[in-house]
Amino acid sequence: MGLPGRLFFVVQILVGLSVLLNPYPSFADIHGTLTGATNYVGRGYTKTQNDFAIQGNLDYEHSSGIYLGASASNVNFGDRDYKDSARVEFAPYLGYTHKLADDWRVDVQWTRYLYDGKIFGRQADYNEFYVFLHYRDLLTLRASVSDNFYNQNKVTSDYELTTRYPLTDYLEVSSGVGYSQVAKVLEYDYLYWNTGITGRYKFIAVDLRYMHAFEATTEDTIEGTTKDKEIWDYEPEVLHATIVFSISVGF
Repeated sequence: MGLPGRLFFVVQILVGLSVLLNPYPSFADIHGTLTGATNYVGRGYTKTQNDFAIQGNLDYEHSSGIYLGASASNVNFGDRDYKDSARVEFAPYLGYTHKLADDWRVDVQWTRYLYDGKIFGRQADYNEFYVFLHYRDLLTLRASVSDNFYNQNKVTSDYELTTRYPLTDYLEVSSGVGYSQVAKVLEYDYLYWNTGITGRYKFIAVDLRYMHAFEATTEDTIEGTTKDKEIWDYEPEVLHATIVFSISVGF
């Protein structure tokens, strides 16, 4: 199946999920988004070889605080010479949100990352578990752990702080900084950050964002992880200074 066929298959899944959720409009809040972006960046490295990405997301939230959904994107991990290399990432998720106080809420979430093929010759599906702490819509602290990152039998973690500030009813500036401890599976730990501006009007959002990452692995970490790391050819380069532009259409 070619890339257009794979993406069409993912769209069918998202549409099917939407149909399943539609019988419960009085108990739920359903949102969908389709995004076109100049890059798909994941915590310090690109998942599309700095190329264009088409992404979709469908989300259902019940009045009890339970939510579920799925996202999808095309990917390119730089392994096209390998047989059956992954072209699509599909990520269903399930979570629960709870209000702690007037301005604070906490989310817990499970996500399963699924790929339609292999990454550098290996099956790479894995779970990730998240905790989010939100202060209004201005501040989000996220911590996550994977018990089997990229299906490589290693535990990894990630931490990120995101801040947002509305300039007008239509414009918002935001920044984020994060640290990804993944050297046991990939080549580095990553320190990454971004800053940008988002414009929204009705159901359309436009985002312009500067992103940069740095190798955060110390000599001690390198020595310790070299002994544990399995031989795998996937070693994504640290993201250089990059500008990512995206347009999203949602409901």
